[in-house]
Amino acid sequence: MNCYKAHNDLQLLTWLKDREDAKAFEEIYIRYFDQIFRFVYKVMQDREIAEDIVQNIFLDIWKNRKSLQIQLLSPYLYGAARNQIAKEIRRNKWTREQINLIENHFSESSTENYLSEQETKSCIDKAIFRLPKKCRMVFELSRFGHLSNKEIAHKLGLSVFTVENHIKKALLHLRQSIELVLIFILLK
Repeated sequence: MNCYKAHNDLQLLTWLKDREDAKAFEEIYIRYFDQIFRFVYKVMQDREIAEDIVQNIFLDIWKNRKSLQIQLLSPYLYGAARNQIAKEIRRNKWTREQINLIENHFSESSTENYLSEQETKSCIDKAIFRLPKKCRMVFELSRFGHLSNKEIAHKLGLSVFTVENHIKKALLHLRQSIELVLIFILLK
């Protein structure tokens, strides 16, 4: 069982940077390799080149792990992929059709991805804000402060059981809020 699967990207990045944790890197690789590969392959139309580009992106992360300044992993990886694709294009000659595909894909997908990410983040932030004060405080310390349940309990003068209940309540509330937003999106 991989205990790293339960942790968010920010925690994994912190462990990678501070502890040089190879397992944290492995989990990041497992989470993102396929989707970044599909993105690169769609543009490059060459499996070997796409694999090389994606491998280089992850290799750069590993090599520069001590100095990482990544806040949001997914946008960082897509940006790195776009940069690597651009380098590859400059190194080689491309047909007009390939260049048009790249230009169209980048102009559509980067804006759409950014707007979609911002909408999702806004929805989650609103749902967190609507939590009862104590529940919100516990959730934020857990997810954003990266404290253990025991540390939160000690800090707020609560039992670990109460902290766990607040987190469960917050996650249920967030899940329901996100499901509601998805229903509205599907009805559009």
